[in-house]
Amino acid sequence: MIGDFRKDLEPEVERTEALILEMVRKIVPSARLERIGPIDFDPPTWSCWIVTSTDAERNALTNDTDLNQRLALATKMGFSPDGFTFQSEETVVRDYEGSWFYAMR
Repeated sequence: MIGDFRKDLEPEVERTEALILEMVRKIVPSARLERIGPIDFDPPTWSCWIVTSTDAERNALTNDTDLNQRLALATKMGFSPDGFTFQSEETVVRDYEGSWFYAMR
């Protein structure tokens, strides 16, 4: 059922998240990954936010062509084209009163 949490997909998603985080941390060592939404691949609905402390760090990730090309490959494997979002704590505090809920809307 769409929107259900698929426990059987959890190991593969965790491996994928670890690979993404490994790539991201080569550029911003303190970055973290936050999973958004349920895990369901029919259709794909898994997505994540890649979170940095500062706007400058977020921009470094956003502007890294190699990283973004590698993440784009994930869409060919069934991930949503907007499955990866870069955001900084700095922006959330400044523009969304510190609320990740508002930032995600």
